[in-house]
Amino acid sequence: MNNSDTQHICALCGKPVKVLSEAISEPDGSLSHFDCVIEKIRKEYRVEEPDTVSYIGQGRFAVCTKDEDGKYTIRDRINYESTDSFLSMKKLVESSRE
Repeated sequence: MNNSDTQHICALCGKPVKVLSEAISEPDGSLSHFDCVIEKIRKEYRVEEPDTVSYIGQGRFAVCTKDEDGKYTIRDRINYESTDSFLSMKKLVESSRE
């Protein structure tokens, strides 16, 4: 059985992760849906309109504030995935495409 046959369950909502390329790895090595992680960050950082949560790459998110002119600034940077877990996740996604 290869990695693409393995069923992964979201650590946050308990539902299957069907698209690995849209998943984020948790500190314990489990996976979560991208949208579930966004919601978790919204709750933990008490993000309310007009602020938003954005993915800024390599397992990092940002809480962004929008000013009156429509310009966004980063209020908080969140290193959600460690470098090792980000690279492991990248390899898992690549192997699932083979």
